[in-house]
Amino acid sequence: MKTEKRVINFFILSILIISLIPFISAGVGLKWSEETALIPENSNVCLTYGVYNPWPKDSYVKIQLSDSLKEIITSSSGEVDLIPGYTYSNSSIPVNFCFKTPSVYKEDCLLFNSLICSQTCNETMKLYSGQVEVLESSSSKLDNSGSGGSSTAMSVSAPLTVKVKCVPHSRNYSIVYFAVGIIALAFLLWKIYKRKSKSKGKEIFEKRKK
Repeated sequence: MKTEKRVINFFILSILIISLIPFISAGVGLKWSEETALIPENSNVCLTYGVYNPWPKDSYVKIQLSDSLKEIITSSSGEVDLIPGYTYSNSSIPVNFCFKTPSVYKEDCLLFNSLICSQTCNETMKLYSGQVEVLESSSSKLDNSGSGGSSTAMSVSAPLTVKVKCVPHSRNYSIVYFAVGIIALAFLLWKIYKRKSKSKGKEIFEKRKK
């Protein structure tokens, strides 16, 4: 009886393994070296991740950030990349993901909230945590939402914490110096014009007098 049970269990297990083989014929894995990135505000930065595909089938992938990180992203570029089959972890293909952080710290400005500003960096450093997601698709093109629709096979992710670095700076008075220079030049030109006009008027008066 026990032998029969073992035979039945082995038979069921074999069927399950055989039925799962088509579903694991393709896929991607993700390698990363850092889970924290210190990035100055309003900066362009690119992060590199290693993507591999140990299965026989080629895969197309695109890297994007999870929704929890998208609030600090003003622009991004995640190109679709081909990961050939039998690409193992030790020969993973580097895939870049580029984005730009916004200005998150308030400056102290003297004019119009945008001119003659200084930054003391007294605020607590802003932290944003989420995931870097690799979407794997059977298609060479992913739609605008970042997914491949019905062709999307799977996704893998890596944790990422973005620390937005505040960059202190003093007030830049160059615009004031420029404005003062323009005013001084305008005043000088006005004085020259006035002097010439006075001299010309005097000459005309002398001629008429003669």
